[in-house]
Amino acid sequence: MKLILKNARVIDPGNNIDAIGDIGIDDSILVDPAAVSNSSSTIVIDVSNLVITPGLIDMHVHLREPGFEYKEDIQSGTKAAAAGGFTTIVAMPNTNPAIDSVETLNLLNSSINKLSLVNTLPTACLTRNRKGMELTDVIKLKNETNIVALTDDGDCIQDDELMLKAMELASQANLSIIDHCEDMAINNNGVIRKGEFSDLMGVPGMPGEAESNMVARNIELCKKVKTRIHIQHISYYKSVNFVRNAQENGLPVTAEASPHHLFLTNEILPIAVSNGKMNPPLGTKEDQEVLLNALLDNTISVIATDHAPHSPAEKAKDLVNAPFGISGLETAIPLSLTGLVASGIMNLSDLVSKFTVGPANVLDLNCGTLGLGKKADITLIDLNREHKIDITESFSKSRNSPFHNQSVTGKIVATICAGKCVYNDGSLPI
Repeated sequence: MKLILKNARVIDPGNNIDAIGDIGIDDSILVDPAAVSNSSSTIVIDVSNLVITPGLIDMHVHLREPGFEYKEDIQSGTKAAAAGGFTTIVAMPNTNPAIDSVETLNLLNSSINKLSLVNTLPTACLTRNRKGMELTDVIKLKNETNIVALTDDGDCIQDDELMLKAMELASQANLSIIDHCEDMAINNNGVIRKGEFSDLMGVPGMPGEAESNMVARNIELCKKVKTRIHIQHISYYKSVNFVRNAQENGLPVTAEASPHHLFLTNEILPIAVSNGKMNPPLGTKEDQEVLLNALLDNTISVIATDHAPHSPAEKAKDLVNAPFGISGLETAIPLSLTGLVASGIMNLSDLVSKFTVGPANVLDLNCGTLGLGKKADITLIDLNREHKIDITESFSKSRNSPFHNQSVTGKIVATICAGKCVYNDGSLPI
């Protein structure tokens, strides 16, 4: 496809661009619009009412394949990603079997190559079957596969010596560790944050220190090895303070926040019940304020969905027995545009950086900008489109979201991945 998108507001934080301009695409590559302007096959579309950004990146997605395809699979998950504006997603390895060997990576990549609508980048487990007992063959995985990071996502290595060894191997392989931080010695089998609402609802509560203890542990180990450590779905004010201090001391520690922790607190739990159950749990208003401030000062450089689909039957269980996690791919951008940009908390370019430059830098990815010659991955957004989130219209198999029926301002209009339109809400003639 040869395409010129004219008169958009082009926002490319990686190149410090926020200006009205045109975007040219020749087949799968971004080009100077002049290079395709004289071709009879070029489609020219005026998008003067839209914003164009680099294709957005979500570095924390659960596609559930292999093993849990009834919750989600590569096809449904990447359709949801495309509808959410994401052209690149990073798949977590907590599948069945877990992605802990070259053989399982090859099987996963085969499915990705056949079924994925967007760039789907795999991660591999830190330990065999994510059990926290025996390290995977990190060097072999790096040399023989296309993994972009190491993680036991959903689990956390408890043994300090084993984690230190994992960090040493990750450094040798030049890979980041992305870690779900949870101290199992004190998590109390909690299902929500320990405090007023766990008492009110009569369920086990997980103290915030279950997260911050492991964040602090990882930082102490990082002082010894200097491995790139990325803290997933940070949620507790003490954790944020530890990360900020580590960064001020020059350590390669980064963090992400998820929309549910940014825009919800545990006050919604009596109404949302299991649709408000995630791990780490929703925090307090104090936690929320600290997270928002950390976005502004770039202590938190990434917003990632932690898209965690489950079947309706699973999420219909009571708060104790329902699984952790909510769907997030299709709601992240409208929620962020509403809660951060329309509210005046953050400017649009800074928000876009959390979904482009931020994750690209953490994982050393060759994407997230609109530079000429780059792959034609772009996202088109209508900032002014008011609508209500309707989870029943999701492309995901899951319907587990506390944001159903919420009014938002801002909508993904189209997503183009490698020059191919993989999502179009009907607004553009492509």
